[in-house]
Amino acid sequence: MNPVNTVSSWFARKAQHWLARNVPPVSSVFLHRKNIFILPTSHGLLFAAATALIFITAINYILSLAFALAFLMVSVFVLSILHAFRNLQHLTVKGVGAEPVFAGEDAKFEVLLQRNDRRQHEMLELYFPKGLVSHANLLSGDQERVNVYLPSRRRGLLKAPRLRVQTRFPLGLWCAWSTLDLGMTCIVYPTPIASAMPGTLTSSHTGRAESTHPGTEDFHGLRSYQPGDSLKHVAWKNLARGQGLKVKQFVDNVDDRFMLDWAMYQGLDAEARLSRLCYWVLALSRSDVEYGLRLPGVEISAARGDAHRERVLGALALWNHQEVREGAWT
Repeated sequence: MNPVNTVSSWFARKAQHWLARNVPPVSSVFLHRKNIFILPTSHGLLFAAATALIFITAINYILSLAFALAFLMVSVFVLSILHAFRNLQHLTVKGVGAEPVFAGEDAKFEVLLQRNDRRQHEMLELYFPKGLVSHANLLSGDQERVNVYLPSRRRGLLKAPRLRVQTRFPLGLWCAWSTLDLGMTCIVYPTPIASAMPGTLTSSHTGRAESTHPGTEDFHGLRSYQPGDSLKHVAWKNLARGQGLKVKQFVDNVDDRFMLDWAMYQGLDAEARLSRLCYWVLALSRSDVEYGLRLPGVEISAARGDAHRERVLGALALWNHQEVREGAWT
């Protein structure tokens, strides 16, 4: 193991522990001298090195203009600290939340910036670790909404990491920043995967939809035998006639509604099933069919509408999720 990486990881863990103890999760943060940090940037360090070189040259050659330039650069360097700090001071940062997304998309967390006096806040940068940087300015208005993006890799409840709010105003010599845990979360739906429906939708005598899905009531047809099929459903008469090994299919007919069932996609793992069910939720929500959802431990009766679609998608996203089981999601 690389010793440098080991030391770096140790310092990172210590820093996160210190932040968790001193900057706890809150929905709104008022920035002041106790939660704003400041350090010179790489340009600032080069500026300081150039200042020191000019000062040493002035001493060696006793150049009055070089002394004046060195003192001017020192003044600019020091005053930049004050301006960088004041550019964040008295700024209020609030976490608004995020709309649900599908796995693989960027979660868009909305953050509200508010100023508490007539002070202007310029060249603000907001981002999550390893995320895209969003820019904002508070010049004339009292508040500004900023979208900060975070990649989502899998379904579930995505908790936003600590948000970094920083500025290099005015000359880029110093960076003033604060790391905030605004307690924001985002529901991440499964990635929709197009698939054939194990059943068909037909028109009933009412003119609305009638659906069929795997069941035990009515004979639907024959299909080729697949490993794992029950032997009691094998069409032995067809086998005796030399028509090959076939399995009888039975379906349950449901008028005017469709139940998306966990058992529809036998042989697939949990995430593959959820992704295919997610695809059909989106497809059925665009029709007039009432649909419901049946998962292990979860059952949602058939209905339709935007609110119902969000409820079903949320059930797919949070099914068997650790934080949901522990009661962290309400």
